[in-house]
Amino acid sequence: MRVLAPIAVAAVAGVLAVGGATAAAEQTGTLVVRLVTDPAPPGATWRYSGAGTAFKLGRPATEQTVTLQPGTYQLRETGGRAGQPRTLTSLACVDPSGDTTASVGHASASVALQDSETVTCTFTHRALGPLPAAATLALARTYAPILRLSAGEAYRPLRLEDYLSVSTLHSGTSPRGPLLQTHPTLFSLPTTAGSSYLDVTGAEPNSHASTYPRLDQRLRASRPRATVYFHVVRQPAKGRIAIEYWLMYLYNDFYDKHEADWEGVTVFLHGTTPLGVSYSAHQGRRWSPWASQSAQNGTHPIVFVAEGSHANYSARGRYSIRVCWTLHARRNCAITPKADVASGTGAKLAPSGYDLQQLGGKPYAGDWGSGNYILGIGRTSDHVTDPRRRSEYTDPFAIIPVA
Repeated sequence: MRVLAPIAVAAVAGVLAVGGATAAAEQTGTLVVRLVTDPAPPGATWRYSGAGTAFKLGRPATEQTVTLQPGTYQLRETGGRAGQPRTLTSLACVDPSGDTTASVGHASASVALQDSETVTCTFTHRALGPLPAAATLALARTYAPILRLSAGEAYRPLRLEDYLSVSTLHSGTSPRGPLLQTHPTLFSLPTTAGSSYLDVTGAEPNSHASTYPRLDQRLRASRPRATVYFHVVRQPAKGRIAIEYWLMYLYNDFYDKHEADWEGVTVFLHGTTPLGVSYSAHQGRRWSPWASQSAQNGTHPIVFVAEGSHANYSARGRYSIRVCWTLHARRNCAITPKADVASGTGAKLAPSGYDLQQLGGKPYAGDWGSGNYILGIGRTSDHVTDPRRRSEYTDPFAIIPVA
C-alpha cells in the first residue's frame, strides 16, 4: 500500500508555502474619502483623483472606499462644473500611524497608507464660508433685531436655498438671457466676473406679479421659520465692531418693483458699548444713535419694516420716499407717489422665531432677480447685487457720524 506524504503548510513573515511553492501574501490598506456639505444635499459634485481610479462625490454618493497597496498617495479634489466656486473650508484625515498630511488651500492630502491600515479623509464644504466661532455667534445673537412687520405684509425673510429653489440661472442680461442652470444652488452660483442673473420661475414684476405672494406662501408652508443672516466686521484700531444683519425677501412690491429684495440692519459697538444702528431704506442707509433706540432686553433693536418695500426704520410711521433709477445711462430721482408705511401692526419676528446664519464665503457675481421696474416708466438698468459685493458689507463703519 502506498502512503501519501502530508502537504506542508506554513506562513512565515508574509510568505505562504503550499506544497513547496511560495507566494507573497498581498498587503493592502483602505482609504475612505468622505464629503460633507452645508447646505445638504449639495446640488454639485467634486472629483477626486490620485488614489486609484478617479471618482466623484456629491449627489447621491457622499463616501468612497478604496483598497490600495501600501504607499503614499496624492489625493486631490477638483470642482465638477466649470466656474464652480471654491467652498472647501476643512480637510481632515484620520491616520492611525499619523503620517498623512492635508492642505485645505490645495484641496489635497498626502496619504501615507500602511498595510492593514484605514485612513479616512473628510472634505467639508460650506457655501457661505467657515462656521463662525462660538463667541462670534453669541455676539450676533445678543444684538439680533426684533422685526415688526406691517399688517398687510405678504413676505418674510427667506433662506437663500429656498429662493434658489424657485429660480433659474441665466447668462447675459435679463430678461432674455440663455439658460445656464435649471436648479441653481449656493454651490453652483458663479463667483467670477461675468454677466448672469437669477430669475424667479413663472413670474415677472411687469407681468404675472400675482405669482410672487403665492410662491412665498408655498415656501413658508414648507419652512415656516424665517432666516436672518449676519456678518461681523471688526475695526481694531478704533475698538469698534459692526454686527450686520441681512434679510432677503422674494419680492419688492413698491413704487420700484424687483425680485430678491436685500435689506440690512447693522448694530455698532465701541468695545461692549452700543453706539447706534444703521437701517437700509431703498438706495441708502439711515443712522440712528443707540440712545434713541427702542430695544428689548437692552440689546435687541426693534426694527419697523415698511410694507412692500421692506425698508427698515427705527420708529413706526409713514415716510416720504425718494427713489432713484438709471435709464438710458442717465440717473433719475423722484419723490414716490406712495409713502412707506411702517405700522408695526403685523407679525413680530423675534430672534427666537427665526434662524440666524452667517453670511460669508465668496459672493455671487451676478444679479439677484430679473430686473428693476418703476411704475409708469418700465424696466431700468439697475441691478440687485449680492450684499457681499457692497461697500456696507466690507466697510460698514463709513456711516458712523464724525464726532
